[in-house]
Amino acid sequence: MTNASIVVATYNNRKTLKKTLDSLLSQKFGGEFEVIVVNDGSTDGTKEFLSAYSIGKKRLVAINQENTGVCAARNAGIRAARYPIVINMDHDCIAEKDWLERMVAGFDSEKAGVVSAYDYYGGTSTGFRKSLLEKVGGYDEEYRYYREDTDLSFKIMDLGYEFRLVKARYIHDHEEVKPSGAVQFARHVLQRLGYHQNDVLLYKKHPTKVCEEFLRIRYGFLVSPAADFGAATGLWKPGGRLELSSPRGITFIENKGPLHALAIIIMGAGYVAAVKASRLVGSIRFGKLLV
Repeated sequence: MTNASIVVATYNNRKTLKKTLDSLLSQKFGGEFEVIVVNDGSTDGTKEFLSAYSIGKKRLVAINQENTGVCAARNAGIRAARYPIVINMDHDCIAEKDWLERMVAGFDSEKAGVVSAYDYYGGTSTGFRKSLLEKVGGYDEEYRYYREDTDLSFKIMDLGYEFRLVKARYIHDHEEVKPSGAVQFARHVLQRLGYHQNDVLLYKKHPTKVCEEFLRIRYGFLVSPAADFGAATGLWKPGGRLELSSPRGITFIENKGPLHALAIIIMGAGYVAAVKASRLVGSIRFGKLLV
């Protein structure tokens, strides 16, 4: 059984972090493993919690650093990892007892460079060969947040290695808080729009067919308007119904009749225009056209 290091980057999530670490440290696994938790400058008492929690836990390594973003935190964990398989796990995911065993089993071939129980192409519960992480330089900190997982997977795939999906179960103990009021809603939308500038950075660094299919790019510069519309109206997933919502699970307007449907369609169309404008800003910022 190949030994593994699990890296958990955390920021201001003390309550759920304990459940995550409890689940990871109690894995039924035939090899050696360690859990490296990187506290990225939390201000909620996480540092003090880890100091007390780590007593007597030989498999737990706690690293405290200033707030520099999730990519930098994960890279710190990768540098500290002792074992040949490094698995990223979010700080709000509770793993089943056989999660680690199933994750490591995905590396049963030298061709397997990335193994994920999340989705294409990476996210929480995604593992890598440490030798390949070192070769590609780990997470690209230019992203800071959003599309950084996909970028890392693509970099390893560009070396000729495979991306594999496995069934390793975990619970994502995270509920998005619905913005209350117009100001919070506007902030939420602006934040999500800003994230999509990283679509441009991803495509600039990986102008490949795989990336075009992942982002649903047409004609070499246009993200499918239907895909953007679906992301805002609940139609992005198979069997989804029309509603003004976020792919992260927040519903803003339910479709309860013709007037609701009309409002959802109008606001969905507005989102399409806004996200394309945001990508245009990203195009200027990163020097690659994508809208």
